[in-house]
Amino acid sequence: MSIQKTGNNPVARKEAFFENRVGTLQARVKELEYDCAELEKANSELSERVKKLANRQPAWPKGYRPQRRHHAHRD
Repeated sequence: MSIQKTGNNPVARKEAFFENRVGTLQARVKELEYDCAELEKANSELSERVKKLANRQPAWPKGYRPQRRHHAHRD
């Protein structure tokens, strides 16, 4: 990006404006790409963790014995 004296030239002023705008937007895109990469990494880590927990055999706490209650249906 070159800095020029724009003076009263409206075309040069517009070009300078859009050059600045493009630079600002490119910086924002880089920032968003970085944030996206971080989120993708965190998502894959959490996805692995969920798969591991979902495939695990459930374990009852020590000493817990579930009781089966059979209720007779009364009419």
